[in-house]
Amino acid sequence: MNILDAVVFYTNDIDAVLDFYTNQIGLKLEYWSGDKYASFLFDNGIKLGLKKATEKREIPGSQTFILAVEDAKTEYAKAQEKGLNIYKKLVEEEWAIEFSVLDPDGNKVEFVQNK
Repeated sequence: MNILDAVVFYTNDIDAVLDFYTNQIGLKLEYWSGDKYASFLFDNGIKLGLKKATEKREIPGSQTFILAVEDAKTEYAKAQEKGLNIYKKLVEEEWAIEFSVLDPDGNKVEFVQNK
């Protein structure tokens, strides 16, 4: 059996993404090593790592993750109030209600309320 443990995004600015993911998105900070790496913990135990880009292949702004939420409309209103960079406005599809925002590096965070 394979279980996803962690995903790593690359960043140009640890401090900016640290603020974004803790204060704007509401993730729990698990670990922080100054300007090199930070790790956030989701409620289900999966981790999101944010590493300062140092190698050619580590390209900030090229990743996406999908966050399941109970009420996408409320989350969208919060995102608007906080002035987050909305990439895709709230839409209702047959299978879900969704929208997405971009983090300070341009990585996409998609909020999905499955039907």
